[in-house]
Amino acid sequence: MLNQVLYISVILMLSLGSHALPVKVSKGACPKNMTAVGDLNMKKYVGIWYPQLTYPLYLKAMPKCVKYNVTKSTGNKYLIRRSDIDSKSGKVRRRSTLILRVDRKGGKYTIKTNKSPHGFNIFVLDTDYKTYSIQYGCIELGGIINIVYVIIMTRDRFPSSEVIQRTQKLAKLSGIDQKTMVPILQNGCPIDV
Repeated sequence: MLNQVLYISVILMLSLGSHALPVKVSKGACPKNMTAVGDLNMKKYVGIWYPQLTYPLYLKAMPKCVKYNVTKSTGNKYLIRRSDIDSKSGKVRRRSTLILRVDRKGGKYTIKTNKSPHGFNIFVLDTDYKTYSIQYGCIELGGIINIVYVIIMTRDRFPSSEVIQRTQKLAKLSGIDQKTMVPILQNGCPIDV
């Protein structure tokens, strides 16, 4: 099983390029019961988000102090400016990812990747735009194995326990398996990260 996970992780990293994502590998096709928000409003989605819970990264240590800043770019494009601290080196890392397109009615946006001309679809399963967001993506390999990306984010770096509990409940209602999710450390972060 470990060899399969490593093999699949390598395939995922090659397909997404430098965008190593925290993922969960499972048998079978991608879940069909996932429902995204019916009207994704990117104007409201713009701003800073702090990832709180996600699946572990394969082959890499989980970074800390992760922050996404969704901004409006030129034209009708959006950009995600990500910053984090590498857990091993302690160095601040920054990168920008272009959002290629937004499917408002489908509740998703597509990020640019180095290896895929079509990008990677990120579905916003639930958000209130002011407090939390639950993101989901899935890649299916021939219906035999699926690789799921999920991240639970909040607008506050240190949300209340009520916000986390409510968001976890909403994630469960959205069909997210949270058993193997891990917290992203947000303690001791520099102001500019």
